[in-house]
Amino acid sequence: MIYRISLILILNFLLVSFSSGANAQHSHGRRNTIELEHDSIPAHDEVLQDAPTDMILRFNDYVRLVKWTLKAEDLRNVEIDFKFSNEYNKVFIQDLPQLEHAAYYTAEWAALDANNVIVYGLFCFSFGPNALTPTTIINSRVFSSDPVQR
Repeated sequence: MIYRISLILILNFLLVSFSSGANAQHSHGRRNTIELEHDSIPAHDEVLQDAPTDMILRFNDYVRLVKWTLKAEDLRNVEIDFKFSNEYNKVFIQDLPQLEHAAYYTAEWAALDANNVIVYGLFCFSFGPNALTPTTIINSRVFSSDPVQR
């Protein structure tokens, strides 16, 4: 009888341990909290006189850049022809097509560090004679209190 109770307790312990571990792996969300020192050209929130012809990402350590996208006003994708490479590097340069006028652009990136941990980031920029700081535009947005427009 004692053997049976001990076996049941051990099985319950193992079941709870494995199931809570599985839940913990999936409860952290998509974005992680690891930061990777980096800078970009254009810099985040930079207002340029003319449209840039390329973008540069520089990291303090070697990474594999797995994603690099560009959107105009967070709505329209801009084809930048980013090509993933399995090689680790500290500096990445991406040529840009002729950019159309937009209030601002957002570049999003994702990189794998040496431990294969994915790190996400973004930077925004704008250009032109009447350009405003991108975060000023983003923060001034007013959203409807009714998310479903009838």
